[in-house]
Amino acid sequence: MFKKILVDLHAEIDLPRPRWTRDIGEIATELEYEAKYLTEFIRDHRSRDSYCINIVREYKSICEFCSYEEERDVDGTPV
Repeated sequence: MFKKILVDLHAEIDLPRPRWTRDIGEIATELEYEAKYLTEFIRDHRSRDSYCINIVREYKSICEFCSYEEERDVDGTPV
């Protein structure tokens, strides 16, 4: 019998992505800037402006008897 066990937890924030370039280096630089700006905004801003932070839980299916980890594909179907 496989049990669904929580193995990791992290917060995920979707930042605006620059659409004017396809260069991955420029995109990374722009996202780092946006992340820094958002961090400063959250630290210093006192208003009730809305922003979206999603909590992502990662699970694994592990046998409760032998601790075998069941492999699953992207859709969660056993392989």
